[in-house]
Amino acid sequence: MQFDIIHNRIGTNSEKWDSLQSLYGLQPSEAIPMWVADMDFQAPEAVTKAIRGIAEKGIYGYAREDDNYRQAICGWMARRHKWQVQPNALFSVHGIVNAIALSIQAYTKPGDGIIIFSPVYHAFSRVIEASGRRLVESPLIIDETGKYRMDLEATSDSLTGNERMLILCSPHNPGGRVWRREELEQLAEFSERHNLIIISDEIHHDLVYSSFTHLPFEKAVPSSQSYLITLTSTTKTFNIAGMHTGNVIISDEKLRAKFKKTLSALAISPSSFGVAMTTAAYNGGEEWLDQLLIYLSKNKVLFEKRINQIGGLVSMPLEATYLCWVDYQAYNLSLLEYKQKIEAETKVAASYGEMFGNGGAGFLRFNIATPKKVLDSALTRLEAAFNRV
Repeated sequence: MQFDIIHNRIGTNSEKWDSLQSLYGLQPSEAIPMWVADMDFQAPEAVTKAIRGIAEKGIYGYAREDDNYRQAICGWMARRHKWQVQPNALFSVHGIVNAIALSIQAYTKPGDGIIIFSPVYHAFSRVIEASGRRLVESPLIIDETGKYRMDLEATSDSLTGNERMLILCSPHNPGGRVWRREELEQLAEFSERHNLIIISDEIHHDLVYSSFTHLPFEKAVPSSQSYLITLTSTTKTFNIAGMHTGNVIISDEKLRAKFKKTLSALAISPSSFGVAMTTAAYNGGEEWLDQLLIYLSKNKVLFEKRINQIGGLVSMPLEATYLCWVDYQAYNLSLLEYKQKIEAETKVAASYGEMFGNGGAGFLRFNIATPKKVLDSALTRLEAAFNRV
C-alpha cells in the first residue's frame, strides 16, 4: 500500500523534519515529528504528472485562473459536498492564511474586534494581531461527549460592540469537530444579530471520517451569503501545502467587489504551479483521497485506542482532520516538565496546546498522517514515557 511506504524527508528542506533541531532540540534521525499539519505521504500521481508536464515544457510564465481551473473547483464541490459554487464566485490566493489576512484587510479596519473560538489554529490570532485588530477569544466548552461546542450566549455577553468579524474553523483544528447544521444556523443568527462578517475556514473539509458529514456553511445556511466568505484548498486534502494556493469563495456581489479591490491593491495574482496542481488534484485525485481516508481512519482508531489506554491521557474523539487533540492535564505537568520528562525521552515532537490560545494549556496536538509503522513506534515511545511519570 502506498501509504505504508516510509519516505526519508530529512535534508529535503522539509519544515516538518528539518526544523526539529531548531524548534525542539531533537535530531531528525532519532525523532518522530507529529507537529505541523503535513502528511508523510506522496501526493496523487495526477498532481506529480501535472508538474512533470510543466517541467518538460521548460517555460514558467504567468498563469491565469482559466475555465479548467474554475470548473475543477466547482465540480469538486458539487461531487464531494453537494454544493453548487458559481465560477465567478472564486478567487485564487496564496494559501488560506493569506486569504484570512486579505479578508481582514478587505472587511475590517485597525482596532476592530475579530472573534475566534479557542483553542484554535494559531495562525488566526497571529494574523489578527499583526493586522492591528483586536483579538476576541470565545472559549470552546467540552461537553458531556468529550467534544467541543460553542458558547454563543457567553460570547454575546462579552462583546463590546466594535466586533466586525468572526473566523470559524470548520472542521475544527485542533479539536477535530464537524459542526452540525443547527450549530451553523445558530452561529449565523449570532452573526446577523451582531452584524458580523463570517470567515469560514473549511480547509479540512475533505478529511472527514465516515460517520460524519461536513456541511459547507453556505449550503447549511443559504441566507448567510451576504456576510459569508468561505475558504477552501487542495493543500491539506492532497498533501500539497508547499504550493501555497487556496480558494476564496464569495457568492455575494458586494463582498466580491471589496475583496477584488483588496487583491488589486496588494497585487495578488495566481501561481502557475498552484493553478496546475489544484486542477490536477481535483480532476484526478479522488480515488487517492478515498484510499487515504480509509488509511487515516485506521490510524485514528489505533491512536485513540492506545492513547486512551494510558492512564491520565484522553484523546478527544476525532470526527475530521488527521490531528488528534490529547489532554494530559491529569499528570499535572507544566509544559517545561512535559518537555523534560516526556518529549526529551520519546523524541516525539507534538504541537503544544498553549499555541492554540485559551483552553489549550495541558493539551498536545498529534499529526497521525504518517505510515502505520511510524505511528506505532511513536505510540510505543509515548506509552513507556507516560507510564513512568
